[in-house]
Amino acid sequence: MFDTIGQRWIRLAAVCAVAGGAMASMAEGTWRGLVVAPEHRCSAYDSDDYRYAQSLEARIVAALGEIFSPYTGRCFDDARQTDIEHIVARSEAHDSGLCAADVATRRRFAADLANLTLASPEVNRHQKGAKDAAAWLPARNRCWFASRIVDVRRKYDLTIDEREVDALDPLLATCKSAELIAPNCTVPAGVGRFLRGWRLQLIDNGAFSRGARGARPSHDDDGASSDQ
Repeated sequence: MFDTIGQRWIRLAAVCAVAGGAMASMAEGTWRGLVVAPEHRCSAYDSDDYRYAQSLEARIVAALGEIFSPYTGRCFDDARQTDIEHIVARSEAHDSGLCAADVATRRRFAADLANLTLASPEVNRHQKGAKDAAAWLPARNRCWFASRIVDVRRKYDLTIDEREVDALDPLLATCKSAELIAPNCTVPAGVGRFLRGWRLQLIDNGAFSRGARGARPSHDDDGASSDQ
């Protein structure tokens, strides 16, 4: 009788252990509302599916307030000295779930201001590139950068891999604020407001293209020219 009861308790304990392990496994499968999973390219990556207009640059400047890179705090005299930079790179997003999305969703992602900022060409093309946070972090505004990554991935229901979680989790644990800290650029405020209004007016009129002195090809975070 005792042996039968004891065996039942042993079996019950084993079942509870298995159930508890399964629950723990499910809990470990998500992080900050994101599914943790390896990157997977379920369809071929085509940068043409992720085209975006260079006219977005003026709206990025307007959102920043000045022409500067949040990654370095460097100010620029003209937006033509910068590249449009995707915080979550297009190819990274593709391998994190957008490989299964339609072209309209991919282009909406590519043009989403929540995922766009400015960077110098040397940082955009030769340092960050299409790297995720496990491979690259900016010198400045790391809390803002990490928070944007999480927000953008949530917005587009993207997965995140364990290496990036391991990089972001301790970083975000130290953050008191995700606010963007802007440098004090030397352009007078009145001039800055005038230039931003001027550029946005040119956009509305369909005339803006990398400043008033004409256009130049620009490379995005995956090394391919975007549409003008």
